[in-house]
Amino acid sequence: MTVTTTRPAYRSSARPAVRTEAVWAVVGAIVAAALVIASLYVAPAVLGATIAGLVCVYLAAFLPKAFALVAVTVIVLSNVLQNTVGTVASSADEAVIALSVIAFCARRLVTEHRLVLLPGTFWFLGFFAFGVASTIAQHASYSTMAESAILIAKGLLFAFALAQLRWTQRDIRILVVAGIVAIAMMALTGLLNLVFPAFWSSLVARGSGGVGPHVAGIPVLQGLFQHPAAFGRFCSVLAVAAVSYACVVRTSIGNLIMIGVAGFLAMLTFEVKSIVGLIVSAGLIVVRFSRPVLLFAALCIGPVIAAVAIPPLSALIGGAIETYILQDSARSTLTLGSLHVASTYFPLGAGFGRYGSYPAGVSYSPEYYALGFDHVYGLGPGDKGMFLNDTQWPAIVGESGWLGAICFAAGSLVILVFLLRPVGPDEPVLTRWLRITGAGWLILLMIESSAAPVFVSAPSFPFVFAAAGMVASLRTSARDEARQPDALAPRASGSRLPDPQHPGSSPARTKPAV
Repeated sequence: MTVTTTRPAYRSSARPAVRTEAVWAVVGAIVAAALVIASLYVAPAVLGATIAGLVCVYLAAFLPKAFALVAVTVIVLSNVLQNTVGTVASSADEAVIALSVIAFCARRLVTEHRLVLLPGTFWFLGFFAFGVASTIAQHASYSTMAESAILIAKGLLFAFALAQLRWTQRDIRILVVAGIVAIAMMALTGLLNLVFPAFWSSLVARGSGGVGPHVAGIPVLQGLFQHPAAFGRFCSVLAVAAVSYACVVRTSIGNLIMIGVAGFLAMLTFEVKSIVGLIVSAGLIVVRFSRPVLLFAALCIGPVIAAVAIPPLSALIGGAIETYILQDSARSTLTLGSLHVASTYFPLGAGFGRYGSYPAGVSYSPEYYALGFDHVYGLGPGDKGMFLNDTQWPAIVGESGWLGAICFAAGSLVILVFLLRPVGPDEPVLTRWLRITGAGWLILLMIESSAAPVFVSAPSFPFVFAAAGMVASLRTSARDEARQPDALAPRASGSRLPDPQHPGSSPARTKPAV
């Protein structure tokens, strides 16, 4: 008897695998060496940006939800990155949004052969259509038009990208943890800003020196950001999320501490629009969705807080109203000018990049000369135009006209209604929290949009759009799950279906219940 021996099956595939790994290792070594050599001739920031870009591409392709969290962080800190790294990071937010749209949409098309639309999509498309038509009618620059259109479309594109991912309750829990970490980070930077105002101001301003502004001897907090408005807006966003969690999910001592810390930091920025937006949005959430224990606590503590906070708040808000509304200011002049432009070019506007937007200020639009803005303080050309894009709606009304502004407002209203509607009859509590938080964010940003370009500038614009995109994905998943039991209902009900081999047969009849 002869015994034959064979090689183990795994050995035949081991060598190709080892060869493949060796090839990739050599390629990686060559790329690393090239980057190191290149760093000797170019700025180190370029090398860092290249490596960060490669990592982002990998995450977007293979870990899309992790990349979504990275993208939000990059968008929020885009101005900080630019201030730290330089011009290399000037388009970091646009880059991560573009990568999100390409990677997430391609993933959805390959796996499910369809895309998820955002609420209000057709209204927003109408807004862009009127803006483009206005640009063509006024023979404006197409490159400026593209820059302005991309600027205002960033949030919508990011929401559309997030809507293509399949979000779960575990993902939302990770977002809650990320919010807690963000509040802790803002508290740490705010504390350093409060204790060491001169050092912190010079550090954030990259060694420009000087002490930041004070109100009643209290330093105006700016945290990680260069301007207190950005810090106040971000802290207000975190506070609204914490209030919504207390009302919808669970109330705890830790949660109340988070609300107090985020709200207190927002108050110490002394930004009226952020304070008013936080009070209104959080107040509406508490009144509509609060639990009895929170209402009882509000009734007990509310009068004490009101007695302490209302006098300084009244003085602060009254001063802002007199400065920006009653008196002739750059902001009110810009707003009235947008109404004049929209009426002059009715039913269209001046075109994208021609009024109120950042590109219009950089190129100093002819509309500004026609309105005499070159002689108005804060609205002049070049460095004199500090307030040219200091608000949001003048750009929407002035560039797309009355009809375009109506479309944008209608799309925003559709998003609000969409966020207030449950995704299904058995909606998980964390999904409900995300919806209510998104609605609170939208109300907050709508209030702030009267005095800040919140839909195009960091750190505010990604949040409400991100919530809308995630809820759109969750609603689509809920509908898909609801269709599956419906398809299996005849089989699960136990009724006898007609036999295809006996056409004359029919389902068993049952006597109706009396």
